[in-house]
Order: sequence, then C-alpha cells, then structure tokens
Amino acid sequence: MAARWMAGFASIAELPRSAIPREIGAGISVAAVAIPIGLAYAKLTGVPTEIGLYASIVPTAAYALFGPSSRYLIVGPDTATCLLLGTAVTQLGVIALDARAPVVAGLSLLVGIACLAAAMLRLGFIANLISRPVLVGYLAGVSLTLLVTQLPSVSRVDIHSPGLFRPFIELGWRAAEIHWPTLSLAAALLILLRLLKRYVPRIPGPAVAIVLAILLSEVLDLPSAGFATIGAIPSGLPSPRLPSFAGDPAQLALSVAGLLVVSFSSGILTARAFGQKIDADSNPNRELAGFGAADVAAGLFQGFAVTGADSRTAVAMASGGRSALVGLVAAATVALVVTLLTGPLAALPEAALGAILVSAAVDLFDGKAFRRLAKIDRHELAFALVATVGVIWIGVLQGVFIAVAMTLVHLLRLATRPLDSVMGLDPERGDLVTLSRNPSAEVPDRIVVYLFEASLIFLNAHYFLERAIQVLRSRPDAKWLVLDTSAMMNADTGAVDAMEDLKHRLDAEGVGLLLGGGHGHFREILERSGLAELIGRDRIFDTPAQALAAAEAMRDQLRSN
Repeated sequence: MAARWMAGFASIAELPRSAIPREIGAGISVAAVAIPIGLAYAKLTGVPTEIGLYASIVPTAAYALFGPSSRYLIVGPDTATCLLLGTAVTQLGVIALDARAPVVAGLSLLVGIACLAAAMLRLGFIANLISRPVLVGYLAGVSLTLLVTQLPSVSRVDIHSPGLFRPFIELGWRAAEIHWPTLSLAAALLILLRLLKRYVPRIPGPAVAIVLAILLSEVLDLPSAGFATIGAIPSGLPSPRLPSFAGDPAQLALSVAGLLVVSFSSGILTARAFGQKIDADSNPNRELAGFGAADVAAGLFQGFAVTGADSRTAVAMASGGRSALVGLVAAATVALVVTLLTGPLAALPEAALGAILVSAAVDLFDGKAFRRLAKIDRHELAFALVATVGVIWIGVLQGVFIAVAMTLVHLLRLATRPLDSVMGLDPERGDLVTLSRNPSAEVPDRIVVYLFEASLIFLNAHYFLERAIQVLRSRPDAKWLVLDTSAMMNADTGAVDAMEDLKHRLDAEGVGLLLGGGHGHFREILERSGLAELIGRDRIFDTPAQALAAAEAMRDQLRSN
C-alpha cells in the first residue's frame, strides 16, 4: 500500500544507510537554491515574499511522498508557471497584494485537483499538447516578457508601456529617473550569476547572490542610499487555510486549464530530460498524481502552484541525490529558515531578486533550440516563432492556447498531407528507393511504384487519392500502379472509400493495381471491407518488392504475347 500510494517512503526504505548522509547533503543544497528562487518567484507572481518560501515547503514534501515515478525530480516554483499564475490572477481582477495570495492559493488548489482527476483518467498524454518546438517558442516569449517585467525592479522606474519594445523606449525617455546604484547592483549580481552558472555550475548562484546582497545591504546600509528591500518576512510555518476564488467562472476555468497544460508539460519535460542522464523513466500519469498532490498542498498551505524544477533537480542530482529523502530534507531546511532565520532576509535588496529573475529569463531562451529547428525543419521554426510572438503580443495565458492550437494545427498538417514518394530501383543493390533522394534510380518500364508514408484514414484519404492519380498521370505510358503500403498500419471507412474509388478509376483507364506491404489493422480492413476481393488477393503481397516483381512478370508476359 505504501509503495503504491506513497512511493517516496518506498524509495527511502530502499536506501542503504551509507547513502543517507549523501541524501541529506543533497537536500540542504537544494534548499540553498530553493530559498532565493522562492523569494524571487513570489515577487514574479505578485504575492507577499513569504508565499514563495511556503511554496517550497509543504508542496515539495507532498510531491516527494505521493506518487512520483521519477524519484530524482524536485518540484518548486517555475518561471513560466509563476508568470502565468500571476497573469491569471490579474485577469481575474485581483490587483491588491494582500488580496492576491488567497486567490493564488485557490487557483493552485484547483490545478492540483485537475491534475489528480487527469491522473485518474490516465490523461498523461496532455503533456504532448504542446509540441517541443512550440514549447521552445512559448518559453522564449515568457523569457522576453519576464525581462520586461523586471525593468522596474532593476531601475526603480515604474514602467507603464505595454509590449516588448515600448517599455525599453519609455525607460530611455525617463533615464533621469533611473536609480543607477540599484541598476548597477542588479547588473553586477546578474554577471555573477551568469559566471557561476557557466564556470562553476555546482555552486548555487542564487544563494550566493542573496547572501552577498544581504551582506552589502547590512554593511553599506543600502536602504538609506535609496535601495528598495523586501522588508520584514513573518516567521513561522504556514498553517492550513482555505483559499478563496474570485472572478468569472469561465475565466477561472480557462486559467486552470492553461496552468495545468503549461506546468505539466514543463514538469514532464524536466523529468524526462534528467531521467535520460541516469537512464530512468518517468510515468506521465504518476507524475500527474505527484504534481496534483503538490499543488493541492500548495493551495491548502498558503503556497502557489509548482512543477518540476530544473535548477533544484540539477543540484540534487549533482549532489548524488536519488530518493524522496532529498525533497523531504529540502522542505525541512526551508521550514527551518522560515521559522528561525527570516530576520536577515528583510535587508535583501529587491535588485537581487530582479537579477535572479533576469538570469532565469536568460536560461528560458534556448537559442540552440531555435538554431536546431532552423537546421532541421523550417516549418517547426515558424511555429516556434509564432508562439513567441503570440505570448509577447497577446498575453502569457492566451499564449498557452495559441501554443496548443498551433501544435494541433501542426499535427493536422502532418496527418492530412503526409509525405509520399515515387520509387525506383537502386542500380547497384536493386532495392526500392525514393526518386527524390536517388535521382539515378531506375524507373520500371510502364510501372509506377508509389509510396504513401502514413496510415490511410479519413483525414488524408482524399489527399491520397489525388496524389495517386497525379503520380499516375505523370506517367501516361504506365499500365500498372504498385502501391507501397508498408507504412500503413491503420485504415478506416474513409480509406476504404478512397481505395475503392482509386480501383474503379484505374479499371476505367486500363491500369492494374497491386499492393505491397501493410500491417495489422490495415490488413484486417482489407479483408473485412471486401477490398481484398475487389483488388484481387493475387495482387496483394507482403512486400512492395514482391508486388513490383509480379507487375514486371505481367508486363513481360503481355509483351511476349
């Protein structure tokens, strides 16, 4: 029972005693990163600073105990999720800082319930609703949006212009209002964060930046020099509290759906990426349950929605952590800081949080992924760029659904217009190859070999019929059409109609039809629909090479007669 419902206990029970100190050390290292990131992401979400710390306590422990398939994953606040969460609360009409926290908790609770329901219904496939290229573009848009939102933090200029470029233009016009010491501190800390990440990645850069900024604030009395600080943070652990719900129910449901898709997509990608490094698999439905438990805990204990945290997971793995004990120790360490050590945090300059968020924005923008898309598939690059523009110009929340819609459009494009090829014979090996990639291949006399590179279903049946006729008309002398159906594993009524129509047209033109290849359900449909009888069982073969050989034999026999 414990192994099924509380997998974290099972992973701890399996630990040898010699590994426990390593797991504890990894948990403390994770907490060192989680604390500054929690503070920064609370600011990003638009809630009191302590809420970011609360989001790293009970939710982290809940995920560690309930249902994770990837025991190495650490959950916590995430850039895209927090920015989306803050945007959603604003669109629900909640602006005041003290009123936002209960609504943020309410949204998180609903997201957690939605995750649990999705896990029970085995809807883990929703992680694929945003394709990788579109997710790259979406996160790039979030990155650029996040950069803009941090201009007030690093300059102390209240920016009012919307969009991507106008805020920078406004800041330029109001350069006289910039608090240059704040901007200098933010820039210095940002440089430090980037250098540590590049050259000493094992050192938790955010923790170093926070400690250094607090020391500077205390020693140089930065508040008296005009620096804004985060102020006093209430000490003590978060207590259970019922959240509140506000705004239009339809808008609320839209926000929950967007948060579910983005947080789960981001989390499962993080789980898979780190799992590959240690040859470990992750189960999407189990991850849904784990994220659901974490978000329900966040909603009930004054936190906000969390997901797989790449920076904290990286620290855990680099420290040798491989069990739920890492998450439990990290949560306990953050709880200890919230209980006993909130005093020094009051002197923390907001510029430090701005630098951490700007550094997170830089990490979100994956330039290598864009270059890879440009090299592999320009269509996917276009999807990524449109997703980026959608987030920037339409909004973070709306950008989620633009990203999902673009993924579905991309899938429909692939399904309705799959690749196809005319085949020829390799002059050296005698194998069937595509003419487009092998222009020296020999074209069989009076025979067209046509490959349709997908299962035949209603979405592409009409396209298949059109392309087969076009290919045949490009060879007026052809008397046999060999369909290479080796890629066809499924078929439906639309496929049967298209094949019947093709057979009748070929009969009218005196062209013979032969099939080679096909699998499983496609072959069953040939039998059940009567297509096998219509085409002729003697003209359906296991491989396209066999079908071509039969067509050549008929051609040669006709010539000899």
